[in-house]
Amino acid sequence: MSLWFEQLIKFTTDSVGLERTFRLVQSVVQILSRFALPFDLLLYVLTLSTASPPTVTATRTILAVLNQRIGLARRYFRLFRFLESFNAAQKIYSRLASSASSSGPRRPAWVQVEPWLDMSSKTFNGLYFLLEATTTVDALAVPGLRVWAPEQERRVATEAQRFWLFGLVCGLLFNLLEILNVLACTPVPATGSGFGGVGTGESTAEAEAEDEKKGEVSEKEKLANDLKKEQLRLRAIVRGRKQQRVLWRREVQGKISKLGRGAVANALDTILPGSAIGWLNVEPGTVSLAMFVTTILTGMDVWERCGREVLAGK
Repeated sequence: MSLWFEQLIKFTTDSVGLERTFRLVQSVVQILSRFALPFDLLLYVLTLSTASPPTVTATRTILAVLNQRIGLARRYFRLFRFLESFNAAQKIYSRLASSASSSGPRRPAWVQVEPWLDMSSKTFNGLYFLLEATTTVDALAVPGLRVWAPEQERRVATEAQRFWLFGLVCGLLFNLLEILNVLACTPVPATGSGFGGVGTGESTAEAEAEDEKKGEVSEKEKLANDLKKEQLRLRAIVRGRKQQRVLWRREVQGKISKLGRGAVANALDTILPGSAIGWLNVEPGTVSLAMFVTTILTGMDVWERCGREVLAGK
C-alpha cells in the first residue's frame, strides 16, 4: 500500500480531517449556489446525466438544504472542541505564570505579548465552541425540542460568531509575531575552527596511519602530506558548514511557511464571522470563496500531521 494512500486513510478517518472534508464540500455547495457560471454548469451536468433534470428553483432548494445539513453534520465534530481549546489556554497560562515567577533576562515587548495572544486566541475559540454547542439541540429543528427561545438562540449564535472573530484576530497577530520571532531569534549555524571536526579527525588519523606505515619520508614529501591534510580539513569544514546552512534555511522556511499559511487562513476566515455579525459588508459569494481557500490552507496542516503519524508508525 502506498504511503499517500495510507495518509489519505488517516486523514479521512481523523475527526479534524473529516470535518475539514465536510467543510470543503460545504464551501463547494455554496459556490455552486451563489455564482451564476458554476450553477449553470451544474444544471448542464444534471441535464446530461438525468432523464428529468430538476428545475432551477428545485436545484437551488436542494443546494440550500444540502448546505444546511452539511453544516449541521460539521457541528457534531466540534461539539466538545471547547474542552480542547480551554485546556490549551490553561496550559499556556500555567507556563506564563511559572516564567513570570522565575528571574531571567528581559525579553522584547513583542516577545512577551506573543504567548498572551496565543492564550487569548484559544480562550476566545473555546467560548465560541461552547456557545455553539449550547445551540446544537436547537439546530436539530426537532418540533418541541429547544434549549433557547428563537430570539435567544439567534443572540447566542451571534455572540458565538463574535468570539470566533476575536479568536481569529488574536491568532492572526500571534502568527505574525511568531514569524518575526523565527526570523529574529532562530540561531544561525555555528562556525569556527571546531566545525566539521568529525571529518577532520578521520582524515587526519588516516593520513597519520599512512605515514607511519611508509616510515621515514623526505622533507618535501612531508610538506606535501601536511598540505594535503590541511586541504582535507578545510574541505571538511566548508562541507559541514554548507550542510548546516542548508538544514537551517530549510527549518526556517518550513516554520515561516506554516505560520504564514496560518496567518492567511485566519485573515480570510475573519470574513465569515465578520459578515455574520454585520461588521463586514461582504457578498455571500465572497464568503464562500474565503471558506473554500481557508479550508484548503487549514486542511494542509492536518494532512501533514497525518503524514507524520503514518511515517511514525512504519
